[in-house]
Amino acid sequence: MKLYFSLLIALALVFAACSDTKKENLKTPIKSENVEKQSKINTIPVGKGPDALFLTPDEKYLYVANVEDTFISVINTETEEVIGKIEQINYPWGFTKLGNTNLVAVSGYDKQVAVIDFSKHQIVREKKFENNLGGITSTSDGKFIFVIETDKNIALKLDANSLKILYSYKTGNGPDGIGISKDDSKIYTTNTKDGTISIIDTKSKKTKLLEVGGKPELVHYNHDHSLLFISNFKLNKIHIIDTNTDKIVNEIKELNSPEEAVLSKSEKLLYVVNFGSKKINVYDAANYQKLDQEYSVGNKPIGVVSALNDTKLFVSNYGDNTVSVIKTTK
Repeated sequence: MKLYFSLLIALALVFAACSDTKKENLKTPIKSENVEKQSKINTIPVGKGPDALFLTPDEKYLYVANVEDTFISVINTETEEVIGKIEQINYPWGFTKLGNTNLVAVSGYDKQVAVIDFSKHQIVREKKFENNLGGITSTSDGKFIFVIETDKNIALKLDANSLKILYSYKTGNGPDGIGISKDDSKIYTTNTKDGTISIIDTKSKKTKLLEVGGKPELVHYNHDHSLLFISNFKLNKIHIIDTNTDKIVNEIKELNSPEEAVLSKSEKLLYVVNFGSKKINVYDAANYQKLDQEYSVGNKPIGVVSALNDTKLFVSNYGDNTVSVIKTTK
């Protein structure tokens, strides 16, 4: 663990070089004064810049990627307490579970991919790369990983066992998030500077662009990846893409700087994080109609996950360095 002032210096150097990444619009975090006043919300302190979340399949543990720190926080979902850290992750960015294994791969912005055994909360292998990394996804069998190389406008295909680079695919300008299709034949990258989504055939390497405008960012999906939910930060929308047709089949509008759009475990509800308003909106996942439920959370929320039979929501608050825990009404 680095000393406090050394870390501040390192962070300043790293983040000065990444002004065009998904954090380019963020200001200095401001402490929230209203989170702890809400009786139904517990607030858990974590590392600096909590962002992406990963829930273990047994739903007992939640991993928090602290993108401005060098560790992942591990939360017990029952007790709602941090029970440990996975250290030596260089500004953890995103997660992808590797098939039916007990492994999850994490991208570190500072040129790193690490594979963690989530049954032991331990890194089992890791590799450094030449350029900074962003979003990460993997094939359904967990044999291959795809990760964004932000500096070069490319997506890398890695062997999940060796972390060796197998191929690289050209993306648009300013790639951020990445998703994969139902049959693993296509990857989708959000290009924040172009206002486009690249749809890349992983075998032929042929690419087509979906012009959406604004600033498309984060990618989430349903259980079989037949649908992708892609946030558009500047247009205040969620684009819903059918990976069979590669067409936008629906959009959720009138949001406030949306970040993640994530389905509940039952896939009956869709939760949308509004970075700008500190609100979580709830939608019927069958017709995308907005429901009456709405939750207030901390400053600059980004990630959300539904846990424990959809009875709790965990939300990462980038501006507060906290995770909010909401008791939901089923």
